[in-house]
Amino acid sequence: MSANHKTTSRTRLERREQEILRAATELFASTGFHTTSTRRIAEAAGVSEGTVFHYFGSKHDLMLAILDRFYNERLNHNAEAILNDVMGTRERLRALALNHVQQLAADRALMMRLIQVYIGVDLLYVHGDDETPGQDSPIRALNRTYVGYFDRILREGIARGEIREDIDLPPCRDLFFGGLEYGMRTYLYRHRGAADSAIADHVEELVEPVWRYLQPEAHDSADAGRPVDAAALARRLERVTRRLERLADR
Repeated sequence: MSANHKTTSRTRLERREQEILRAATELFASTGFHTTSTRRIAEAAGVSEGTVFHYFGSKHDLMLAILDRFYNERLNHNAEAILNDVMGTRERLRALALNHVQQLAADRALMMRLIQVYIGVDLLYVHGDDETPGQDSPIRALNRTYVGYFDRILREGIARGEIREDIDLPPCRDLFFGGLEYGMRTYLYRHRGAADSAIADHVEELVEPVWRYLQPEAHDSADAGRPVDAAALARRLERVTRRLERLADR
């Protein structure tokens, strides 16, 4: 067999795998995981149902392959590049936030819907059932790796003296990603096709209050007197998002 023939065969196999992943992604997001059959996925991909099982052992494996590829080839890959290429802590946070929004909002937030679909399927891994004990969740394992980039940014920011030392990472992490995804559900869903500059401005408005909360002087201002209330900061993020929506509607 010639080298050209081997290359052509490999390309054909990879293209077929991509078609299966594309079809499954769209169907899972639009009609749900449980109501989507492998037969329907095969029809949408233009292959036989046996071919689907040849590439992926089960429907669950197919879903996990979609998310694994998304996390590792897009979220994690870009986050790693941000930490390598961007030096300032605030600039890193802004770049990570912008990438998070852009990647999850791509194709009308298809991937975000897919992740939400999988959370329900994934609960079996957390709680188990009568016959299978609970275990670590695949989606939680993927998330743990991804949010680790945020943790690295904050830890390095503390080491540089750009972030106060007494922060508690888990609440800061929830505040950061929760604010971004709340903003996607309100602003980006309602303003599909918004210009990149508008999305960047929206992300900037969400990152700024988090950045202020992380600053060493946040506890030193004359009117502070006590630690910043993270719940109050979350409410402020919601107010910022609503204000942006009103401005966009004008």
